[in-house]
Amino acid sequence: MGKIAFWITAGPSLQDKAMANLVLAGRLKTNRQQDVQVYFFGPGVQLAGQAEGALLGAISALAEGQVPMAACPANAEQYGLVSSVTEKGVAMEPAGEAMIRLVEQGYQIVGV
Repeated sequence: MGKIAFWITAGPSLQDKAMANLVLAGRLKTNRQQDVQVYFFGPGVQLAGQAEGALLGAISALAEGQVPMAACPANAEQYGLVSSVTEKGVAMEPAGEAMIRLVEQGYQIVGV
């Protein structure tokens, strides 16, 4: 079984790029039962916090599919989006801790 972490740094101006990877993460989990996680960092936190329409649907599908998602709390505070991000099922975990945890647990990190 693959272990893949999608590290989303694409902000609102790159919504399509991020969306493609969020959909892929969901399909890998649902269709192939792969161990997948998603982490929002930098502008990616803004993207998640302001998500609407199809992007919101993709994030909701990940939450419903029990794909672990986390975001950088410092970025969430910076953008004023802590509650907006967490209400979508995204946990808060400092970026350095998340990166080290994912590497130590053997995830391949895909940056978007």
